[in-house]
Amino acid sequence: MSLLIKFISDENIPAKLTELLKEKDFDIKKISLGATDKEISKISKEESRIILTFDRHFINRRLFNPKEYPRIIFIQIHPPLIDIIFSSLTKLFSVVENFKGKLFILSEQGFRIKE
Repeated sequence: MSLLIKFISDENIPAKLTELLKEKDFDIKKISLGATDKEISKISKEESRIILTFDRHFINRRLFNPKEYPRIIFIQIHPPLIDIIFSSLTKLFSVVENFKGKLFILSEQGFRIKE
């Protein structure tokens, strides 16, 4: 399953999480420091990558309508403990089959879906 899931990791995603996802064979592209939200969203569209972010701008549906993007996962886990985030992502992937055009808000308690 992991080989089919492609991410684009916003600059605010901890490097340890990016490394863990790579170790588990997820295709993850780490965005360079200073990249704009517009650049991230463009790559997401062009390469069909899930945007993985802590950036609240991506939950503003007027700026980033989920229907226009492959998918967005906003991580609302603070402090950003890697094991908890990874566990929450794993649960999300085991439950959801269709990610396209949806915004997922990930928390320690689970996730919410906004369309």
